Amino acid sequence: MNKSYVVDSVEIDEIENRHYVRVIEDGAVRIKTFGSQADAKSFAKSEKARLGLEAPIRGQAPLPVQPGSK
Repeated sequence: MNKSYVVDSVEIDEIENRHYVRVIEDGAVRIKTFGSQADAKSFAKSEKARLGLEAPIRGQAPLPVQPGSK
């Protein structure tokens, strides 16, 4: 039996000075275009929160862990 898993994710890419946020949710792909990196990052952050994703956005360093948090 072939098992396949659907993984939700949020990614940011830059192509020719345009910023693209790709959101994969329940196997469906949505791509939104932004003129600024700040707008793309803000949207990607809100989508990650909405989807409950904890991993850093591709291309970004992970956030430091605060002492005593977990």
